[in-house]
Amino acid sequence: MADSNRTAEDQLHDALWTWIQRFVLAVVLFGAGLFSGYFRWGDAVEMRQNNRELQDVIVDLKNQRETLSTRISRERRDKEVCQKELRALKNR
Repeated sequence: MADSNRTAEDQLHDALWTWIQRFVLAVVLFGAGLFSGYFRWGDAVEMRQNNRELQDVIVDLKNQRETLSTRISRERRDKEVCQKELRALKNR
């Protein structure tokens, strides 16, 4: 009964006002989600520090691998020299 006393203009105004409120609420909730997401994950200070430490570990491991590879090559070369000397001594 209350709706029948209201004019079409009032009903349109109320419907428009309801949709504006819903839109504003959705924008506020979306904005709050983006804002909190940025502060939780966006800057990622801890992840940058962790990444830096892991990169340092990778560089250290690569250096160790290179050092060991060089030592292995040197040992092989020395072994070949020793084997040649041994063969030369056996042939005398």
